[in-house]
Amino acid sequence: MAPTQTGSSVLSPSRTIAVIAPDLGLRQALTFALEVEGFTVHAYADWCSDTILASSTFCFVVDDQVVRACDDARQDLLHTTRAVILLTDGISEPLNESPGVALAKPFEGAELVRMVRDFALAA
Repeated sequence: MAPTQTGSSVLSPSRTIAVIAPDLGLRQALTFALEVEGFTVHAYADWCSDTILASSTFCFVVDDQVVRACDDARQDLLHTTRAVILLTDGISEPLNESPGVALAKPFEGAELVRMVRDFALAA
């Protein structure tokens, strides 16, 4: 699936985020919250690793459903050098090896933005 690219294309890679979530409402909410803060967002409904890994993002925001459904996603994220924020539901069994920093749903948008900004400063 091709990404939905939104936001300004003139921002540096340290301002570009990949959001991967199968739920359209969640994907749109995440995209909006991050764009309002000045980030460029590439949004995906599923893991299409060639496209996602080739993008110039500094951070992945990934719904844990993606990682649970696709072993390739989990393996790719475990081995990436980029920041990973894993959105968890707090109900499912925790992953044996988490590919990133967990953020439990529901969460405040400001909490996600703070995490992304911290990663952006480190990038």
